[in-house]
Amino acid sequence: MGVEGWQVAVVAIIVLLGATMMLPELGSRLGGLGFGVAVPVAVVFLAANAALRREKGERRTATGRDRARSVLEVVLHLWPVGVLTLIYPIASRDMAGHEVGGVPLTSLLLAVSLTVPWLSQGVCMPLYMALGTLIGEGDEDRLRQRFCAVWPASFVQAVPTIVLFAVPLWLATGWSATAVTAYVVLCVLTLAFSQSLVLTNIGRRRGGWALAWTGYALPILVFPTAWWLPPLLGLLPQLVVLRHHLFTRPVAVPFRPLAGDVVRGLLLGAVLWGDKLVYFLGDPDGFAVQTVFLALLPAVLAYNFYFIRLAPGFDSSVAALRHAMEKEPIARLAPYSRELANGVRAAVVRTGLTGAGLTFLVSATMIVLSSAEPAFVVAVAVASWFFMMTTVVSYKLDYIGNRRLAQALGAVHLVVCIALFVVLPPGAELYLALAGFEAVLLAIALHGCFSAWRVPEYTLFWRHATAW
Repeated sequence: MGVEGWQVAVVAIIVLLGATMMLPELGSRLGGLGFGVAVPVAVVFLAANAALRREKGERRTATGRDRARSVLEVVLHLWPVGVLTLIYPIASRDMAGHEVGGVPLTSLLLAVSLTVPWLSQGVCMPLYMALGTLIGEGDEDRLRQRFCAVWPASFVQAVPTIVLFAVPLWLATGWSATAVTAYVVLCVLTLAFSQSLVLTNIGRRRGGWALAWTGYALPILVFPTAWWLPPLLGLLPQLVVLRHHLFTRPVAVPFRPLAGDVVRGLLLGAVLWGDKLVYFLGDPDGFAVQTVFLALLPAVLAYNFYFIRLAPGFDSSVAALRHAMEKEPIARLAPYSRELANGVRAAVVRTGLTGAGLTFLVSATMIVLSSAEPAFVVAVAVASWFFMMTTVVSYKLDYIGNRRLAQALGAVHLVVCIALFVVLPPGAELYLALAGFEAVLLAIALHGCFSAWRVPEYTLFWRHATAW
């Protein structure tokens, strides 16, 4: 039996992560050795990527227009990452000296920036569930009408979730009531902004996504001290799109299922985002903002790569299997099932390969160009790769119906994360310990994921049947 493409890619991932871990040993010599180091790493990455393409039967038949459209989609989807990365350092100079309730404005905004990605995972989940089967029907008008009907109740019932973040913040930092109130207000406004993006995300309207985030980012540059303004202006493009349905009669959303969906989202989001907020709460003044965010960047890019480039193919395979389940005899389901199972494995492996390549590239660049401690850079970057991979695999588990395992992984990650930040000071040793533990969680997640997706037709059948 020959070596398969995904096996080559797994070996390449191990090599790339291992090479990243060796970067601190090169230290200051890395700049002079750059070409000699970069070439073999690039060869490993490209060879593994080519092996995956051959295994999937991909051909380079895309036209120039197709490639341009693909690049444009990636740029638009990553627009908020790029624009906020450029704007915040400029705006922070104008924010210097401004306080809210005795707390520097930059600290307030940092606390919210670390909270919102995690919070959004929870508060947006009920909306996706409430829209349900309408997502796959392609009726944009009905989708908008349903969204406007369930949004008010979903928003109001999700707002108390902020208490789960505000109370630990107040206890850990000792901020004044005014500062904590400002934190809560900004989280509420950003919660509304995040929920408003659900329809844009479902429809994969990259232009609308970029426009909304441009509306969010511009006030930071033009009115940097008006901390409440960005989410309000970011909301405007969505409200314009929904203008014909904004006065749809609201419908009740049962609280118990909504609360369960919020908890699901928070536990899934805890893996990728929890450590950053815990780090900040433990050491607000010593939080290494630039180093942490730049070292996190490869994981964020790979995470977005999955949703931009790979998730659509997965959705198509699921739709094809479901159609076959309805129209074909059970004896003919095997090819559809096999294609979906192989697609899940290929998507996970390709995401890991992309993330590992970016982790090496960004880590090496930071070590050469910045004054950050090399060991800390590498530790955060590698740990974030593991966090990202566990998150992606957990979403696969959640989709196929193994929600208990997906949520258990998030809960265990969060408990261990908090414990390590209590026992160890923030630094390379702590993040290496997190990476080691996360490797175990990832192995458990992968085993559960590939087992569940080995015969997806049965799981998807019962999931569809019990939904009625």
